[in-house]
Amino acid sequence: MPSLRNRKGSVLPVVISVAAAIVLTAAIFLYSEFDPAGSVFWPKCPFHLLTGLECPGCGSQRAVHSLLNGDLLSAVHYNLLLVAAIPYLLMFAFLKIVMKIPGKAAVFCRKAEMVLYHGPAVRVILAVILLFWLLRNFTSSF
Repeated sequence: MPSLRNRKGSVLPVVISVAAAIVLTAAIFLYSEFDPAGSVFWPKCPFHLLTGLECPGCGSQRAVHSLLNGDLLSAVHYNLLLVAAIPYLLMFAFLKIVMKIPGKAAVFCRKAEMVLYHGPAVRVILAVILLFWLLRNFTSSF
């Protein structure tokens, strides 16, 4: 039987990876099958419950449910920011994977990661989140 140990002899990274895959698969199944809009199973936003205002994450659970069921328009209606952030997050995952492969592509990906996910980019992302938060509570467009 093949060993679960990596080159350094540790099983922990393998166990964590398998556990993460199981949790992710379960979450995808639950979000695709059970609509958060009509279920008491899913947690409600404490900020919305306390203030009546929507936080930047409000509607994310319903948006994920809609996306997993192929309804992009409903997902955008529930949380535009989440839907817009998905390609950005997927790019981050892609860059991290490519950086593990030695060569020129890894060097390029490290530079791209520094530009897209560090320094000024973090401030831009924060500004976008705050702007979205304000617009969704004080305009009818969001």
